[in-house]
Amino acid sequence: MAARGRSRGRSAPAAAAGTPAPAPVGAAPRGRGRARGVPAAAEAPPTQQLAAMNIGAQAAAAPAAPAARPSGGVRERGSRYAQIVLRPENLETTQGSGGRPMDMLTNYFQLTIKDAQPFYQYHVTFLPAMDNLKLRKALMYQIPELTNRHIFDGNLLYTPLKLQRLEFDVRTRRDEDVKIGLVLTQEVAQGSDQFIQVANILMNEIASRHMGLERIKRDYFNPNKSITIPQHKIELYPGYEFSIRRYSHSVLLGLDIKHKIIRTDTALEFMNSIMQRTRGNQTEIAKELVGAIVMTKYNNKTYRVDDVDFNTKPSDEVELKSGRISYIDYYQKNYDITIRDRNQPLLIHRSKTKIQGNQVERQIHLVPEVCYMTGLTDNMRSDYRIMQDLAQYTRQDPEKRHKALLGFRESIMESGAATEKLNSWGLEMSPEILDVSGRQQPPENIVIKNGGTFPCDARKESFDNITRKNFVISSAEINDCFTVVCTAKDTGAANTFLETVAKVGPACGINIRGGNIVTIRSDRAEDYITAIRTNEAAPKIVVCLVPNNKKDRYDAIKKHCCIDQPLPSQVLVTKNLNPKKAMSVVTKVVMQMNAKLGGELWSVHIPMKKVMYVGIDTYHDSGSQRSVGGFVASMNDLCTRYFSKTTWQPSKQELISQLEVCMTDALKQYHSTNGLYPDRVIVFRDGVGDGQLLAVKEQELRDIKTALSRLPKSPELVFVVVTKRIQQRFFLKQGSRLTNPPPGTIVDTKVTRDELFDFFLVPQSVGQGTVTPTHYNVLEFQTTLKPDHIQRIAYKLCHIYFNWTGTIRVPAVCQYAHKLAFLVGQSLHRDPSPQLANLLYYL
Repeated sequence: MAARGRSRGRSAPAAAAGTPAPAPVGAAPRGRGRARGVPAAAEAPPTQQLAAMNIGAQAAAAPAAPAARPSGGVRERGSRYAQIVLRPENLETTQGSGGRPMDMLTNYFQLTIKDAQPFYQYHVTFLPAMDNLKLRKALMYQIPELTNRHIFDGNLLYTPLKLQRLEFDVRTRRDEDVKIGLVLTQEVAQGSDQFIQVANILMNEIASRHMGLERIKRDYFNPNKSITIPQHKIELYPGYEFSIRRYSHSVLLGLDIKHKIIRTDTALEFMNSIMQRTRGNQTEIAKELVGAIVMTKYNNKTYRVDDVDFNTKPSDEVELKSGRISYIDYYQKNYDITIRDRNQPLLIHRSKTKIQGNQVERQIHLVPEVCYMTGLTDNMRSDYRIMQDLAQYTRQDPEKRHKALLGFRESIMESGAATEKLNSWGLEMSPEILDVSGRQQPPENIVIKNGGTFPCDARKESFDNITRKNFVISSAEINDCFTVVCTAKDTGAANTFLETVAKVGPACGINIRGGNIVTIRSDRAEDYITAIRTNEAAPKIVVCLVPNNKKDRYDAIKKHCCIDQPLPSQVLVTKNLNPKKAMSVVTKVVMQMNAKLGGELWSVHIPMKKVMYVGIDTYHDSGSQRSVGGFVASMNDLCTRYFSKTTWQPSKQELISQLEVCMTDALKQYHSTNGLYPDRVIVFRDGVGDGQLLAVKEQELRDIKTALSRLPKSPELVFVVVTKRIQQRFFLKQGSRLTNPPPGTIVDTKVTRDELFDFFLVPQSVGQGTVTPTHYNVLEFQTTLKPDHIQRIAYKLCHIYFNWTGTIRVPAVCQYAHKLAFLVGQSLHRDPSPQLANLLYYL
């Protein structure tokens, strides 16, 4: 049961009946407010001693000149907003110059301080000592000099005012005397780490207290302006994601439009539907609910479901500080909510927090009847009508998004309290979002059979029509060495598949014909595996026609074909072979079959030779407490042949600990294939956030360097972190209109950061909404290449992912690494056979 946000002294039932509930986070060990017991003599706050420990009077009045920025990833301890210096050394510039210049806007407002007014940081002490954070914050409002122009986190006070008086006497509601002592610890300069921290806190306060927005996790939404889509039982909360950071141009407020998807069905209704479908199977209910995110509308909080407690029900009692109470009575008393189903099982959410320096797990019970499901199920995502109806609101084109961004600023300006808050701190938002310059890379030509080329559609950067030509660079010798496994009732679909294969395969230049069909009695996984194992035709690849997307069957087939009997495999749902889609579907399947057996489909012109491109990604194993890392490396100059390897690490750990082994094996395979080692190694690392960059540089990059150092001649090394989930958006100016920037757009000014070597690339076009760029952060650049080169390479590699006749959001080696990690983490749960390491069996 979730704790009520504004109730003083109340605690939610946080454990099953008969089990004492752990103390709420931040609560005092005993009592409420201050610590119990009266000190023998109330001493004045040690103001002078604290001042001597921090800064002197002169230093407080005139801050020292800023120190030079450290190199090598050093940051100030304890500062969440400290800028980590990860920019490679000895770089003259991190900006490119090639391409057609373009004028654009980006979703950032410039944030300035009027007259360069500083903030002041004070350390705060209380006598007697106060354990209650809410009470400490409340007492600060009794200091008249602050005039509510302050931010206080319980220990540190920030204010734009330089106070003359530093000791204050205040009283609690119980008429207890408290002495507050302030010590000026530092002057916070514009653009400093503390400035960024204060500005973010201030903007959060404006959003929640003056703009009517509710905070849900890190973002802010407006439930009062919710959009209901009744035919799909979905409700949308419009809102914003924003953050303030220091960029190369200035301090900027980044703002993006967000929508929170709330389903109108409760967790109880969802559980009942599963129960009806599975005849009350508790294992299936828990399987579908664990990992889901639910929301309690009475306090607008979200929780991850970690378990389902079928032995506890709302009529059970739980022990609170105030005594025992049932879940039913708790909700009635605190929220005026009547629980109707007295026998429903309860959901369990586990959260870890630190209390007095110790890691404590807190268990919260939630009543499904008052929890609303959030997000979309897999079935909902595959429903075209649902996604189309959602897209009308969530996919906003640049014109609508620009209007919504300006609407955020207008809401602040129209709110007298919000405007006064900004003015009192001397902060000012620019009236328009930021101008930024970009450059468009020239469109690529696709390299096909016999060195020929095929032009990309410059507007969409796609080459769908390539399948109408005899285009394949090299074909695997499939011929009739493949088997189709299906049930007896799907024999007609299997024959259709073989007939279509004979048409589309040779037309594309793939050597495939004939094939044989093996029928099985049922669609059970055991029957498919038996047919594959006992097949005397000894196929090079097997195609399994299945009636639906049942995961257990798919996992069993893949596990057998990737581990027990190493054999490339293709699983195809029979309904996709209907007459309208058969030609298109079979063409893609045949292309995949060719790629999985070592055939080369297409490439792009890459002038550099003897380069090994590496993609790395991680995926959290759904079947164990481990995470799997996917490692894929190119083996030829065309980037059409690859070596792959997987590695394991503890659950939820993004960092890969065995990269030295992976890189060593890849280098050996490269030498075996080419008779030499690469002159350059360019690594694209996906799947890590900003908070992990330093660890990636200190661990993963170090391991890769160790492997390279063992070669007779150490190759040049470039290491790039690739991030897809980012806030930045760009809008191309076309007269008075705003449109999406074209594919190949590079942005490496203003919204990049001085302490990094980073840039943004727009590799794709979108038919609806605003295109999302990809962020590239170069951590190592020991090479003779220039920034222009790595930008061009990143764009080129987005063209050669064999599952898509067009560009993708990340370099192909990254996507291959993701596909490998996903397959192993979702289906195999073990390392695949080394016999498949040189094949794209994971496509």
